[in-house]
Amino acid sequence: MDKKPLILIADDDAQALGVLEQIMTAHGYEVVTASEGVSAQQKVLERTPDLVILDNYMPGISGSEITRQIKNNPATQFVPVIMLTGFTETPDKVEAIESGADDFVNKPYKSVELTTRIKSLLKVKALHDELDSAESVIFALARAIEAKDNYTVGHTERVSQFALVVGYRLGLSTEEIDALRKGGILHDIGKIAIPDSILNKPGRLTPEEFDTIRTHPDRGEKICKPLNSVQSALKIVRHHHEKMDGSGYPDGLREDQIPVIARIMSIVDVYDALTTTRSYRAALSHDIAMSILEEEARKGWWDWEILEEFREVAGSHN
Repeated sequence: MDKKPLILIADDDAQALGVLEQIMTAHGYEVVTASEGVSAQQKVLERTPDLVILDNYMPGISGSEITRQIKNNPATQFVPVIMLTGFTETPDKVEAIESGADDFVNKPYKSVELTTRIKSLLKVKALHDELDSAESVIFALARAIEAKDNYTVGHTERVSQFALVVGYRLGLSTEEIDALRKGGILHDIGKIAIPDSILNKPGRLTPEEFDTIRTHPDRGEKICKPLNSVQSALKIVRHHHEKMDGSGYPDGLREDQIPVIARIMSIVDVYDALTTTRSYRAALSHDIAMSILEEEARKGWWDWEILEEFREVAGSHN
């Protein structure tokens, strides 16, 4: 690792805390400590450590509850947690596991055993951080594409937020909500391969130019496919230009063949395009944009149920 891993140690036993801090420092780790639950909770959020060692029974907030908070927070969910406990009863071990702890060690512990487990967990964390870095590059690339055109700045954030609200209203699963969040940012990433002369053309596209534009969903899927962390969004990247009557692209899917997350993205994507100024026309009002979407839904292009939900969402923002 290029930098020292940061380890948070939380224990209300001052002597045990001091011993652990010495051991970790001797192994080259940067250490931050806490003597009770609330302080540990705050330091997790402030410092985002690479690994957390928690005593399960501390004043304020228990180690198990802190672990649950760490694992339920997208910003810290992959931070490994080792639970220390002086109890050996099965219920305590079960509680530690159910809270999401990656490992647990009974007191008194052997220093060699503890440090070996820490090294193993830090290796896994480092691999995940590398994956996160690759994901960050992809997201930065998506925003760079948007920034090339003054007319589309902010498009991905707006689309992502609209889609998320619709997804929540429809009661979608956690995985589908995550797909909408990521897919909103990544849906047009394939446009990196489309010449600027076509993307920013002020007039009508020729049939050949439109055929080129139509390749961006497939290109975008190929760009994102190697990353495990964005697999849930691939269906949006590929299918956000499909239409319910099968006239969309790239696969000509119909009705329920189109994933619901892609059906949501199709509607919010078109709405944002209609209501923002583009190189080829001025922005349309909310009412006109909704009229166009409704007319297109009558043609069989969009999912009426989703459009009804979106009408409520978009209307509250105008």
